[in-house]
Amino acid sequence: MVKKLQLNPLHIVFFTTLFSLPPIFIISSCRSGALQQNLSGIRLHYPHLILLAVSLLLNNYFYFAAFHHTSIAIAVFTHYTAPIFVAFLAPFLLAEKFEKRLLLPLTVALLGLAIILAPDFNFNLSAADATGALYGVASGLAYAFTLIFAKRLTSKLSPLALVFGQSFFMILVLSPFFAFNSLFSLPTLSWFWLIGLGLTHCALAPLLYLSGLSHIKAQYAAIIGYLEPLSAVFLGLLLAHEAPSWSTWMGGASILFSGALITGLRKRSQT
Repeated sequence: MVKKLQLNPLHIVFFTTLFSLPPIFIISSCRSGALQQNLSGIRLHYPHLILLAVSLLLNNYFYFAAFHHTSIAIAVFTHYTAPIFVAFLAPFLLAEKFEKRLLLPLTVALLGLAIILAPDFNFNLSAADATGALYGVASGLAYAFTLIFAKRLTSKLSPLALVFGQSFFMILVLSPFFAFNSLFSLPTLSWFWLIGLGLTHCALAPLLYLSGLSHIKAQYAAIIGYLEPLSAVFLGLLLAHEAPSWSTWMGGASILFSGALITGLRKRSQT
């Protein structure tokens, strides 16, 4: 969907976030007492929600900026340094014990992602590639903080309140940077793409993600996140008829194996 939109990354983030608010508000209104409870929770925990919104905004902006400056391969690979940052930050910011046994699935997932991206990875030390790689690492660090702030709030707020709160504060932060009169010339189809992204990327996906995050450690969630680029491969096959190469299948198998290792570790820790 993003490829269909010829818009500044900040504009994409702003409008997709804006369009995610109405459905979240409607869902909360339809649930008995949920809206009042969610709004009171947002008021009570707004300082942490602002931190979450800012880190999520920086994550999205740096990720789009990485795509703008360098290849998709470099942007994606550097962005997925996030689990490394989470592994080292979680013991300090979440009091989660650093688990050495997570090093194996983390390494397997990184290798799998590297295998998928290797055919298109043409890092030639140019200024553009170096800048794009730095933006990618910055987005990974911002994503790590996003995950950590969200994990801290999952025990205090419902996923509905979290998504609504982070989206609301992102809109407040971004509002001063817009010249809205320049957007009235957008074609009608672009608005449909923005609404679609708002409903999927900014509403449904965060609700599912935060619901799962409340049940597992941040370090586990970060590594399982390597399934995201793998899912993009299957979407490319279904929607764009892009046949995966042998390296994609090998890398995908490694990522799935990493997820299986994480699941096994979690089951053993619960017994």
